[in-house]
Amino acid sequence: MTYVCFLFFFFYILASQVIFLLLDFTLNVNIVFTHIYLLILFFLILFEYRKKFSERAPFYNNIYNA
Repeated sequence: MTYVCFLFFFFYILASQVIFLLLDFTLNVNIVFTHIYLLILFFLILFEYRKKFSERAPFYNNIYNA
């Protein structure tokens, strides 16, 4: 899970800077709205990842306990 959190923050920082630069040149959007949008997007992705991982967890537990 620590690895996932590291990737989450790395891609969050990278994507926030790229999207902010793109939006700033085209729409002149405030950076606060960009960060709010990205936080919502990444938490939804993280939630879906955790849900899929929890569905597969019993399978992995059976392999390790066998």
